[in-house]
Amino acid sequence: MKILWAALALLVATNAAPVFAKGGAGDKGAKKGASTPAADPNTAVAKAHGGKVWFLAGTSPGAEGVELSKWLSSHASVGEVSQKPNEERWPINYLAVFKKPPAKGPMTIEFVDKKEPSTLVAQDASQTPGGALVFQEPYDLDANNGFNKGHTYIMKVGQLIKGRFVTYATGEISLK
Repeated sequence: MKILWAALALLVATNAAPVFAKGGAGDKGAKKGASTPAADPNTAVAKAHGGKVWFLAGTSPGAEGVELSKWLSSHASVGEVSQKPNEERWPINYLAVFKKPPAKGPMTIEFVDKKEPSTLVAQDASQTPGGALVFQEPYDLDANNGFNKGHTYIMKVGQLIKGRFVTYATGEISLK
């Protein structure tokens, strides 16, 4: 009977060890909330504008929270970009707003022609890690990589998770 009680005590102790290690019930000296990350200032932006991509002619607005929400509300998410003379590319800056924070790791963008949504035109992984509700980066749409003047493309921003593309935000861009 003593062996049974000892085994039960050992089992309870090993199951409770992770709780104590994380600052749980037995750690009275730990500060409450010390392990919780700071709230993202763009939570309200995600609720209002999540799932969309904006294409910027110049630099990004550089704002967060209410300021960014006002900027997004005053700009259309559908973009149009003109090709510079003597160039075979369309440089863009995009800003994607996600409904929920993405997983840690690189973000991936995909482009499909609006007229042929089943055909992937381009896919590229960003070196900038995800994690925040707002993601922005420059990108070149190159004629040598399948982009054509006069076409409209659907851009999807997401991540490859377990070999499958998970979309967090989409937008349309027309090439002139």
